[in-house]
Order: sequence, then structure tokens, then C-alpha cells
Amino acid sequence: MVALVLVVSGCSKGIDMPKSFCDVAVRGDSLAPLLPSEGEVAVSKGELRDVICNLSVDGIQTLNVRISKIDKQLPAEDWANAISEFAQAGRRRTAFPGIAVIGANGALITANCGSPAAYVQFDVKLTGKQVQSSEAGAKKVQAFLEDFVPNVTKKLGCTG
Repeated sequence: MVALVLVVSGCSKGIDMPKSFCDVAVRGDSLAPLLPSEGEVAVSKGELRDVICNLSVDGIQTLNVRISKIDKQLPAEDWANAISEFAQAGRRRTAFPGIAVIGANGALITANCGSPAAYVQFDVKLTGKQVQSSEAGAKKVQAFLEDFVPNVTKKLGCTG
């Protein structure tokens, strides 16, 4: 297993936003609403069959994303489970092609890829006091994913 850890530290007021997550660029304005307002940020990425990326603040995991290449769309029960698992979750339209269930504390997404795999699956989990269990919280998660998912599919060389 290969692990990469990036620690971004700053003064006690506010946090320094990482410029990338999971080896892709992310906008600070899309990531900041998902994180606590202060603390030391650490980003790690491990590789097995899937790519798993974690972002922690002061040693506490805040954002976890598992990215998998898959060849078949997920069964209906996986989508139903995601809707019941995440706060304020629902199937949402996104700027990228695919299916997305997004809630205030996580998401399940299959983005169309074409090649090297039919789809790229994203399992997203958010934890911590900064998570807003509301529609506004779900919109913040969606804003991050609208930034993050297309950057990942581009990096993977998706054709569809």
C-alpha cells in the first residue's frame, strides 16, 4: 500500500486550504464549507484496488472519499441505501453525467467514464461538528462534488 500524507498547517485562526485532494485540484471555496473553521489540515491517500483519500483536521477525519472504477451501474438497492444513510439525501442533478445521491453528510455517485471503465464510483463521507444536517449542508456537499468529480474523471482519462 502506498500512502501519501500532506500536512498543511497555519496559525490558530482559520485553516490553510489544500489546493488538491486525491491528487486533483479543488477550489478552496468548494472545500472550505465542508471543514471546521480552524485546525491543522492533513490530507492522505492510500492505494489498493480502489483509491481512498482522507482529509483530517487536527487529527480528526473530516472527509473520506473512496473512488472505484466499475463496469456496471449500481443496483437500485444501493441507491435506496444511500438515500436512507445520508442526512437530507436525495437523487440530484449534477453538471457531470452520471447518477448522484447527495446528502449533507455524504454521497454516492457513479459518473460516466466510458474508458478505462464504464463508470467511476465515488463513496463520500463527511464527519464532524461542521456538518450541517440540512438542505444547505447538502448543497455545500454538492458544490464540492461539482468541482471534484469532473477533475477526477479527467485525471483518469475518462472518454465518456
